[in-house]
Amino acid sequence: MAEAWRCFVAVPIGADLRQELATAVDALRRERPELDHSWRWNEPEAWHITLAFLGTTPSDDVPSLADRVAGAVESHEPFPLASGGMGAFPSRRAGRVLWYGIHDPERRLRDLARDVRSALGLETTAPFHPHLTLGRTRHRHGTPVASLLDAVSLPAGRLVIDRAMLFRSHLGSGPVRYQVLADAPLRQATTVRRGHP
Repeated sequence: MAEAWRCFVAVPIGADLRQELATAVDALRRERPELDHSWRWNEPEAWHITLAFLGTTPSDDVPSLADRVAGAVESHEPFPLASGGMGAFPSRRAGRVLWYGIHDPERRLRDLARDVRSALGLETTAPFHPHLTLGRTRHRHGTPVASLLDAVSLPAGRLVIDRAMLFRSHLGSGPVRYQVLADAPLRQATTVRRGHP
């Protein structure tokens, strides 16, 4: 009988941006140690940009899912995006998630996410807000973050979207751990210099 795995599809952010952002978040936490009472911070190794969330998935389905992801991304060429800024979902008054922004003015990342979701038989019309999740609130009803967002500036960066990856989430005590199940390069991705995920 197949195991039930929690799976999602995401793109990596590259080693350079990951290091620069990790340095900035570490500095923020040193300057504002009280933030650790309100937020659980994601480990930098876990930062990614989610394209599609599959949820509970039979492990036997993974090879087919990997093939569908590869087919969905092969018509897309690698492209650069800018990043920067910090915000909160669902609002500044009751933040549950702190995020780092990804700027997608030409909607190329949105289109990639749409094609991946379509190939996996998922909803394709829901709004897509590309971001990295930096942390989640410890408080059930959210945490006010307006003053934090007004005072903090995270570095602007740049990343190249050149692949999508199928991941499995390992939950349990401690930070969530992510396992790469499949790696699907975009068309001609080998011609683009990138950092490691």
